[in-house]
Amino acid sequence: MCIRLALLAALVCLAHPTPLASQQTATLEHIIRRNIDQGILEGHDSKVIGGIGDPAAVVITKILAGRDLTAQQIDNTLVVLNQAFGSIEYGPDAEPRTALFVLRALDLSTNDPQLRGRIAQTRKYIQEEFSKSTQPTLPPSLTEKPPL
Repeated sequence: MCIRLALLAALVCLAHPTPLASQQTATLEHIIRRNIDQGILEGHDSKVIGGIGDPAAVVITKILAGRDLTAQQIDNTLVVLNQAFGSIEYGPDAEPRTALFVLRALDLSTNDPQLRGRIAQTRKYIQEEFSKSTQPTLPPSLTEKPPL
């Protein structure tokens, strides 16, 4: 009887797998929300956000929709975007479509010239990182100069 119950429980668990993708998205959203609202950036956060590119900006639009942001929240958002595009590898997530939209919205939401300057710096950084990701990388043996 116990074996039958155990088998039935195992079958039920297998019949209803947990969706990993939605759990990862929720985790990413939680991490980004905490970074924006509280300014808390942990080492694990850098691993999760680092190099993911535009998906971070998509999550940011969801978090910031309809909110009036403080200067600190805008700065925290810039930190998240900088992390997301740092050392990004070429691929569909490397192109900063949503990120540039978010930066434009942030720029329009403030009159502070210093904050606008930091937004412009972030825009430039993201565009440079995307540009680097599109450049072909050569093996070190091809980039070294031959001996004379």
